Amino acid sequence: MTLWNGVLPFYPQPRHAAGVSVPLLIVILVFLALAASFLLILPGIRGHSRWFWLVRVLLSLFIGAEIVAVHFSAEWSVGRVSTNTSYKAFSAARVRAHVGLHVGLEGVNVTLTGNPVQQLNETIDYNEQFIWRFGENYAGAYTEALQKGLPDPVLYLAEKFTPSSPCGVYRQYRIAGHYASATLW
Repeated sequence: MTLWNGVLPFYPQPRHAAGVSVPLLIVILVFLALAASFLLILPGIRGHSRWFWLVRVLLSLFIGAEIVAVHFSAEWSVGRVSTNTSYKAFSAARVRAHVGLHVGLEGVNVTLTGNPVQQLNETIDYNEQFIWRFGENYAGAYTEALQKGLPDPVLYLAEKFTPSSPCGVYRQYRIAGHYASATLW
């Protein structure tokens, strides 16, 4: 057993899918802290108006938390499929995998997980995010993904959202995400 459990700390490690969204967790904790602080103040309110204020403030906090949580989530539109697909371009090798697509207000997240994870002498566990916020270069991120040699299903889904794709979904989702985000704020 080594100092870091067999992991070499100075080399890049493979990226894994996050178990929980950190910004979403922060939003939930902030609103729970506000609710807890209000519950501490609640005994100081006199009479029957105490219940009115309890319902009013907690309902307002719940609605506000829901709006902010939707803004930070990456699951505006979600799709998953289990498939038998080609792994690399121009290769006859096929793999069984779970492919997921998460379209959020600020970008696309494509996941590819092998079933089983070890196939073709390789670990098939990919989680790639492509951002389309204003000021970000989605086409540049897609070009980097091509240069990294990502698997064919990841590139195929990411290509559908490029600005030059004949599908035209890039502009629709990008503008809709921008205006939905502005409306939520």
